[in-house]
Amino acid sequence: MRRGESLRLLRALRRVGEGHGGVVELHGDPGSGKTRLLAQFTAAARDQGVRVLDGRCYPTERDAFSVFTRALGDLVTPQRLERLSPAHADLVRAGLCGRRRRTDPPPQPLPLSQAVHALLAGAADEVGGLLLVLDDFHWADPQSLEFADHLVRWPLRAPLLIVIAHRPRQADPSLLSTLAYGAEQRRVERVGLGPISPDQAARLLNVRPDTGWLRSAYRESQGNILSLLVLGESAPLSPSLPAGLVTGLLAPLAAELELLNSLQRLVAEGGAVLGDRFTREELAAVCELPFDQTCVAVTGLIRHDILRPLPHAPTRFVFRQPVLRDLVHERTDHCRRRQAHRRALTVLDHRAAPATERAVHLELSTDTFTAEDLRTLARAGTEAALSAPEDAVRWLLLALRGLSRDDRSPGPLLGLLPPLARALRAGAFLDDDEALRHLLSQDDGIRPDEARYAVIRLCVLVECLHGRFAEADALLRAELARAGSAADTDLLARLTIFRGIVSSLCNDGELAALATAALRLARSGGRSATLAGALSLHALAELTAGRTAPSLDAYEAAVRQLDELPNAEMRLHTEYFALLGWCALSLGRPQEAESSYARGIAVSAGRTPDVMLPALLSGLAEAQLRQGRLNRARRSAADAADLAGHLGAHRPRAYAMAQEALCLTYAEPPGSSRAAARTEEALRVLRSWSDVWHSLSVLTVAESLLLQGGQERCLDLLLDLGAPDLGALSPPQRTRAYELLALACVSSGTRATLWAERASRMTEVCALPHTQAYALLARGHVLTQQNAPAAAISAYRRAERLFDGAQLRLPSLRAAVRTARAASCGARPEEAEVLWTAARELADHWQVPLFAQRPSGRTRGGAPEDGQPSGTPAPTVSAPDLASLTRRESEVARLVGTGRRTREVAETLRVSPRTIEVHLSRIYRKLDIGSRAELARLMAVRVSTDARTQSS
Repeated sequence: MRRGESLRLLRALRRVGEGHGGVVELHGDPGSGKTRLLAQFTAAARDQGVRVLDGRCYPTERDAFSVFTRALGDLVTPQRLERLSPAHADLVRAGLCGRRRRTDPPPQPLPLSQAVHALLAGAADEVGGLLLVLDDFHWADPQSLEFADHLVRWPLRAPLLIVIAHRPRQADPSLLSTLAYGAEQRRVERVGLGPISPDQAARLLNVRPDTGWLRSAYRESQGNILSLLVLGESAPLSPSLPAGLVTGLLAPLAAELELLNSLQRLVAEGGAVLGDRFTREELAAVCELPFDQTCVAVTGLIRHDILRPLPHAPTRFVFRQPVLRDLVHERTDHCRRRQAHRRALTVLDHRAAPATERAVHLELSTDTFTAEDLRTLARAGTEAALSAPEDAVRWLLLALRGLSRDDRSPGPLLGLLPPLARALRAGAFLDDDEALRHLLSQDDGIRPDEARYAVIRLCVLVECLHGRFAEADALLRAELARAGSAADTDLLARLTIFRGIVSSLCNDGELAALATAALRLARSGGRSATLAGALSLHALAELTAGRTAPSLDAYEAAVRQLDELPNAEMRLHTEYFALLGWCALSLGRPQEAESSYARGIAVSAGRTPDVMLPALLSGLAEAQLRQGRLNRARRSAADAADLAGHLGAHRPRAYAMAQEALCLTYAEPPGSSRAAARTEEALRVLRSWSDVWHSLSVLTVAESLLLQGGQERCLDLLLDLGAPDLGALSPPQRTRAYELLALACVSSGTRATLWAERASRMTEVCALPHTQAYALLARGHVLTQQNAPAAAISAYRRAERLFDGAQLRLPSLRAAVRTARAASCGARPEEAEVLWTAARELADHWQVPLFAQRPSGRTRGGAPEDGQPSGTPAPTVSAPDLASLTRRESEVARLVGTGRRTREVAETLRVSPRTIEVHLSRIYRKLDIGSRAELARLMAVRVSTDARTQSS
């Protein structure tokens, strides 16, 4: 372990064999391995035939020359005494023989040292070499210290090696001076024991260097051997010291603590309660002692090397080792310790300490937490997820269990799951199944044998929700490798299903192979729930590959399988409901999708919130939206966005915000500023991602823009998805995208034939009623553009019937509106009136104000635009009345109206960006508008009006 230091000692020993002597100083902190190294060294000396004289000092022993009496006792024989001069023999008898039973004063050190010199020289020559080891010499009595000074200053010319081991911080200044002088005179060789390296720590504990808990253990121990051994033998994730260690490895430290007086012990206990660092004032407050008494006790604890001042903050103190602090804390009376933790919490509150410091005392001071206590634990766990993962996991689980009983809103609780997942991975939990079982034993619905899978599931889902698909797949691959081919087949199937889900989200091309492997494993030995998940994944893979019939068969089998399972068995498998619901939506079955998502949400309603909730709610919103239940869909989407925001899951949140914007677009009259503002918000959160959530977000926002008259922006968004192939979308989504592209082209006056043809070709790959309906819609748009109203009406009506049969009411209503518009364009007024009446009745029934009034205009391509009445002169926009605005608000409105950003306006007016945002909110309220775009339009009208007024 200490190879370099051992070699230096062995070189000194070799000189003994050559007839030379010397002195070696071996120094290091407590627990650095001095005694262990000396044991190996003395064994090597005995193997070489060197006589070993071993003496050790004890703190409670104050007899003169006690360590030399023990070390040299066997050397003092009648024969050797006879060889000494009578004076030397008398001195040796008086100083080294039976001092405990004598009351006469001991001899002076200098004459005694001369006598011992003669004794040692004769014995060394006689036996061929001596090794004198003086361990723990920092506890030596004053006479022994003076005696050692003479031995160092006047070394023997004999084969005698003296090794003096001590702790520098506890050594007497006279000893340090003696050894420093000897080193300066090249009479003493100094061997210091510093911290060992991480690789040495791994060898010491017989673990791999990359073992998860070793890194934190090394950091806590600061490379101290004793601390590492204690941390290695205790459970790596245990918050307290096992009793066996207190009476074993830590027994020497416990003996040191017995040397303290009652006042010092009380202050040490207060320091152990306060934790890592503390001041005298804080110690006085926790111990309820006067300040001057506390100062006296601290001085004594520093002298005993129990406490040490911080190098750069001498008014703050720490224990010399964390293990020593833990030992003091463990030995403190339980009731007194809990009361001290409460007082420490008050001290920390006064100095606004971080949550991580306060959480320690909350955890140890009570079993009943207030809501504020739980929120503090939650903040502490979030902050310490990577720096102290073991503590973070305990605090986060305490917060989750406590808050779930009082807080009915799952959002704040869901926000704790990502840091919990990070802490579980950063700590050693994935290497300790027993610790996982202990941690999760209090959670509802998690059996002890499922604890590990529950943690893996949480970590994978969090990575997926944050868009870190490569990390999620790597974790699953590692878990599959850990399990091995001989593992439980059901576990292998579940992990493979998860890999398939990750693949479906990131479009990496492995979905088909993973779905096949998962289904094979599930059928060979999986549970019923696992088989349902494998069938759902297989259905999605088949549909993605364009094989509709096998996809339908697998989907129906998965539905039957899940229907037979009780909710209690699905607590750890709610992702299967999301998978099945997405298959149902892709197959054009929104009612069945809604049922799957709703059941998944019901299963998720346990004591601890399920990380799948945002995805389930978003899927539910999509199913409700397609069925025309706009209010419910909007609520579901808003809930999904809120929960995804708490999770920090930006991709699912962007999708949910897009769904909410689309719901509002349909649910508001044409030209709604609220719908436009919500769509702009959804656009702002979109990033250049490449996954399923991004594709869905773009598709949803594009539909909103198209319905609001933003054809060009709709085209830009959809074309960025990889047009013309749109390979990022599944076949059913592709036909919907092609239909939107066709309508956007028609509305903007460009040719739409390409997109209609591609939609038609997709029906050959994915022959489902709703995909055929979207292709017919696209065909109808092209026919309308080509002034073939009769053929367009026929295509639209067929699309309407297909949508209606699939209960896709919103697309069905869109088809009905397009049919009526085509009739209007074809100079068939009677038929158009009937069709418009029917379409408006449907819009009123399904509460879709966007289509509740009849538009009468045409676009540049000859087709009326969705949601934008025309045919009559466009209403003139009057100049806005800015009289209600203050002077400053008018300045802000003018600058923002020119397109400047908030920061630019703030710099121009020399105020903060926050002030500009406040002014903008007041401007919006006074002018009854909802966005910067509307403000820009109003200000443009004002500028135009002012110009006309000035010219006239």
